[in-house]
Amino acid sequence: MLKLLVVEDEVELLELYDLILSKDYIVFTTESGREAIEIFDRENPEILIADIRLPDVSGVEVIKHAKAKNPNVAVIGVSAYRERFKEALDAGAATVIQKPFLVKQIHKVIQDVLVNKQ
Repeated sequence: MLKLLVVEDEVELLELYDLILSKDYIVFTTESGREAIEIFDRENPEILIADIRLPDVSGVEVIKHAKAKNPNVAVIGVSAYRERFKEALDAGAATVIQKPFLVKQIHKVIQDVLVNKQ
């Protein structure tokens, strides 16, 4: 089973990610960009879903760190702010999805990113 790390500062959304993704992936979740970096270094997940706007270390910094450690990691940025999309893509995200999004969309986005990575 692939490992997936989600960093999201909205607790309800973080719990939702865990609920919908845990039957298909080994899911690690955190509200903190700093902790996301620690989890990434320890677990080396194949997939990273990162909210761009976080209270401590930005999602863009988390993405940059992840891509520097593992250039093959599949990265999905998430933001409510369209103006932040380019920043995430420039940092190495394969795609960015805008909040709010339909929960069922996340499975398709993950599959698309994994297929395009190969």
